[in-house]
Amino acid sequence: MSTHPLTTASTGAAQPWVRLWSPRPQARLRLLCFHPAGAGTAFFRDWATLLPDDVEVLAVQLPGRESRFTEPPLTSHQEAVTALHAALRPYLTRPYALFGHSMGALLAYGVAVAAMRHGDRPPVRLFLSGSQGPGGEPRKPGRPAWTDAELVADLREMGGTPEEVLSNSDLLALVLPTLRADYALCDSFRAPAGALLDCPVSVFGGDRDAYTAADLARWGATTRGGWTQRMFDGGHFFLTAPSAEAVRAAVAADLLDG
Repeated sequence: MSTHPLTTASTGAAQPWVRLWSPRPQARLRLLCFHPAGAGTAFFRDWATLLPDDVEVLAVQLPGRESRFTEPPLTSHQEAVTALHAALRPYLTRPYALFGHSMGALLAYGVAVAAMRHGDRPPVRLFLSGSQGPGGEPRKPGRPAWTDAELVADLREMGGTPEEVLSNSDLLALVLPTLRADYALCDSFRAPAGALLDCPVSVFGGDRDAYTAADLARWGATTRGGWTQRMFDGGHFFLTAPSAEAVRAAVAADLLDG
């Protein structure tokens, strides 16, 4: 019976929480990537082949999208972290790093804290991108209750969502319920008391995003392992355009240092 980490040891069934496009069994470490609100594993598909060969990229998939579309999406940060940590523990036995963008940053941080509290191997590095650290004032509170028109206008302003999706009512009917659930998950985020990580943290932001350098810098207080901050050209989705190559180069460099 297969015991590959992309299957369950008891049944051999596919692991629904992780997508692996380019297996690299000899890689020196895994990079687990957490997608932003409203997105899925495809957000990181290019990374699987564009990062160095010694990094195996695995994209984390939440319920309510892609192959898990029929499952109800999660609306609680703590419940999501609990489920993610349980599902991802088989991947934490080898050297690994965590990368999360926007909502994904909140989830990656939560998984790092859960790993620490359960005595798991810590990540060699935690990447927190496009999200303010604990203690900041919410930039867009109450988004789960916004009208469809308000959500679409906000998505258009942030960029990152194709116009053919934003102008297609049938597609929006599929996308917006999951997006609202993801925003509820973000609104429920509370930094765990007394959680101080030991791993180094890399903080990334866009110089035209609503989250300022000061907002991002709040993540520095979550670790005693040292932290760095980089600002890239672009808005909230700077890591897809225009700074995709620069972000991947920074990730590769930090993983080499880590």
